Order: sequence, then C-alpha cells, then structure tokens
Amino acid sequence: MTQQTMAPGSLYGVPGVTQRFEQDETTVSNTVSLNLSAIAPDNTVQNFQQTDIIQWWECEYVWTQGTFGGSPTGETLSPYAPFNLLQPVQIQMQGQYKPIDVVSGIDLAIFQSYRPMRGSAQMAYQPLLGNNPAATWAISTFFQANLVALPSMTTAFTTAPFYLEFPACLWFDQNWDLAEDGGINAAPISCYVSPQYMSGGQRVVKPNVKYAAMISTNSDQGPLTWTSNPTSTTSSIAETWRRVGVYASTNPAAMPPVFNWQYQRHSFQYSVAGKTTVSIPITDYGQVLSVFLRFYDPAVPGPILITSGSYLPQYVALYYGSNLPRYYDEMAAMQKRFMDQHGFLPPVGTVIWDLALTDTGGYITNAKAINTLTNANVYAKVGFTTALSASAYVVVGIESLVYVAIQ
Repeated sequence: MTQQTMAPGSLYGVPGVTQRFEQDETTVSNTVSLNLSAIAPDNTVQNFQQTDIIQWWECEYVWTQGTFGGSPTGETLSPYAPFNLLQPVQIQMQGQYKPIDVVSGIDLAIFQSYRPMRGSAQMAYQPLLGNNPAATWAISTFFQANLVALPSMTTAFTTAPFYLEFPACLWFDQNWDLAEDGGINAAPISCYVSPQYMSGGQRVVKPNVKYAAMISTNSDQGPLTWTSNPTSTTSSIAETWRRVGVYASTNPAAMPPVFNWQYQRHSFQYSVAGKTTVSIPITDYGQVLSVFLRFYDPAVPGPILITSGSYLPQYVALYYGSNLPRYYDEMAAMQKRFMDQHGFLPPVGTVIWDLALTDTGGYITNAKAINTLTNANVYAKVGFTTALSASAYVVVGIESLVYVAIQ
C-alpha cells in the first residue's frame, strides 16, 4: 500500500501543529547616545538570531530628550517627530533583497498605518500616530491621520515612546503564485508570503539604523529645529527588538509554503523642484501592492499642503503599460477611496493608493497588483495648479513583492 504524503505547507496554521512564538531578539534595552549635529549610527545593535521562521520584527523605542546646554531658543518639533529620528533604515538580509529599505522612520510609520502586522487589513492607524487633523483637507468632515506628533507630545517632553514594525512577510487572504513571466503557477491560497527561514544557510540578518542629529536645518531629516541652537545635549534613545514567528519543523507540511517572491517596503526621494506636472517613475521590480507619495518642502518647512490652497492638484494618477491609468483621481476621490478602505485619511501632504485591499470584504490579495515584470512604464503623475518651489521634493513609498529564486 502506497503511503500518502501531505503537500508542503498543507498543515501550516493547524492548531497543535504550528508552534508560534513572540520573544525578545538579540538587542534588548540598548541605549544609543544621540549627537547634537551629526548622524549617530546604531553600531551596538546585534545581528538577529539565526533560528526558526520569522514573520516580522518589531522595535519598542523610547526617546529621552535630556538636557540641552548653552542658550537655545525656538525649539520646534518636526511634523514627523518622533518617527523621523530614524534616518535612514534598512534590514540587511544575506542572500535576499532588503525587506526594509526606507529613507526615514516616518515612511515606516506611514506603511504601518495602513498595513499593520496585527489586526484586520483595514485597521485604522496605530494609536501613537494620533488622530487630530493638522491642516485642511479635501473632505473636511472626515478624520485625518496626524503625523505631527504623538497625541500629547510637546517640545517639553521628557520621554517619547513609539513603536515600529519591520515585516519579513505579509499575510494574503488570496495569493496567486505567479511565475516570473506573469504566468499562474497554481490556484490561489491563503498564506504568508515570504516568512524568512532564518536557519537556512545560517542567514545573517541585521538592522542598519542611523539616528538623526538633534539639530536639523530640514525638519524632514530630524525631529527638532531651533532658532538659536544648543551647544550640548544628553539625549538618547533606548531600543528593544522582538521577533514574531513560528518554530521550524522537520515536517515540510507543517512549514509555511515557499514562493519565488519576497515582501518589501521601500522608499526613495525624488526632486520635483519648480515643476507643475510631476512624473515619478516606479522602478521597483515586481508586484506593486501599494504606493504613497509624501510631498515636502524645506522652505515651508513641512509637508506641502496639497489638499487645499495654491498647491491643490488638479489630479493624482498612477499609470502602467502604454500610459494606461490604473488610478486617475481628484484629491477628494483618492481620499474617499482610502477612507472607505481604511477608515482614516492619508497624512497631510500624502497621496496613497492601496492596490492590495479588495473593494469587497477588505481582503488582502495580489490579484490587483501592478506587475512590473509584465507591465513596463509604471509611474505616478501629479498635475499641480501652481509650480512647486525650488526646494520641493517627494518621497515615494512602494510596497511590493520582488522576484527571487528559491534558496
């Protein structure tokens, strides 16, 4: 009699078979001293553990302001404080793409606001992002995500706790396993796509984090600006890293399924100085799940108020292929769709298109993703009524699945 074997991944998630864990990583209660006018590399964070299967990492931060010396005046919190204390952030993973590669911690906060690792797919923004509007917007009766500060944060704070997630994968309610040429390999299933097998090849994984200077001339690149700068400071940040995942098994059926796709959150800066029509190429190579644009002008200083006033766009659009519009929106239309999906509005100065969340039921799927492996010429386009200033730029955030060979 032939013994029947279970298909790989078929028992993953079954109670009593899948053994889950949440525990501290290698770096716990680590304190980094912050510099007054220079970037402070986080050289003391340790390589992550090389065991088990990781779904995501998370870090609990506590920023302590300490004492500023000299005769400083005019202390002002950045619109992105405390999250932009991180400048920039990567998770370096041996033999894989960087699952996290962003120019600022505020980009992690924006991704996390609409794609948290816990809770429902349309869960509203994390509580620490606050909920009071910081400026006007197109639909004045709706709540807007506020990234100005923690809900009660002022320049007189002593400590500012905040929390960021660093996903290694994403749960899909319906995942289509695609070939590199866009062909369909199998019927869709519910699964995590690219949980990281840490024991495979003794994979070396380490966060690469740099902390901003306490004095910044650009409030996008640091949490504090001053009229008269201090001469010394004792500010510091404490970090505790944790890991969330499942224990490895000798039974392939009990392990998460493996695909030729890796989950990634990526952002980059793009100059839009002096432009009225902004065209931004999306060059990430894979399945695009969401895109955000956050417009910033150091001369303001702060996010460009694109939801009202002289810079209100005539349209915001996402194109692919031979100039086919995937979305062509007025600001109110973009905001209403996002409000319907997530229950809050994008932050001030920000456009977000979520291609992964379904219109019916609020499920996560790659069925509506733009596949740049089969569709060239993917770009975002914004038509302003007034030319932007000579210092304006946009930071582009892209959530995607990138193609990799199974290792």
